[in-house]
Amino acid sequence: MRALIFDFDGTILDTETPECLSWEKIYHQHDQILPRNLWLSAIGVGPQDAKFNPYTHLEELLGTSLDHEKLRAQRRKIFYRALDNEPIRPGVTDWLEQARARELPIGLASSSPYDWVHGHLERLGLRSHFSAVYTSDHVERAKPHPELYEKTAAHFGVKPQECIAIEDSYNGVTAAKAAGCYCIATPNPMTVTMDLAAADRIVGSLAELSLEQLLS
Repeated sequence: MRALIFDFDGTILDTETPECLSWEKIYHQHDQILPRNLWLSAIGVGPQDAKFNPYTHLEELLGTSLDHEKLRAQRRKIFYRALDNEPIRPGVTDWLEQARARELPIGLASSSPYDWVHGHLERLGLRSHFSAVYTSDHVERAKPHPELYEKTAAHFGVKPQECIAIEDSYNGVTAAKAAGCYCIATPNPMTVTMDLAAADRIVGSLAELSLEQLLS
């Protein structure tokens, strides 16, 4: 293995649980229930491939239009209040340090926009670990398509088959395996019920398996 490639949302930082819970509260305020299965279908997917839109779905349930900007402001207030309490997921920092000690290039492949990913990496003090960051802004098709992993591997001058991908969702694992990467799935509380069987290895968190153990 010649490179390590991380997903971001749900893998490095669990943004997915607070986001879902924030939408569930918005639905509850309108006396509606957010279908968890519909929400899960959109995790790890690029904007152009997402088939579920919580704004339009809520409007369909209510039978009326809503002020999207007002709703967005309400939802983001709930979301960021919860997100501020989210730590870096267990084992991530150890893996980054072990990869650096081995001089193993570290990349990031995310279906989220660049500003979102870059901002959080800076806030968490992790940006310097990543010598390549590819997001939905850099590809024609984000996950579950393999392009993000292909581009990140190409940046390092290696084949995807020579890369270890760290993912948390079905769509992320699908993208990593379609590219040919060796994939480790580390589901979070939101994605733990997903079918991640396509991954080469599934662990509760990276704290359960060190990079040194995997490579040896």
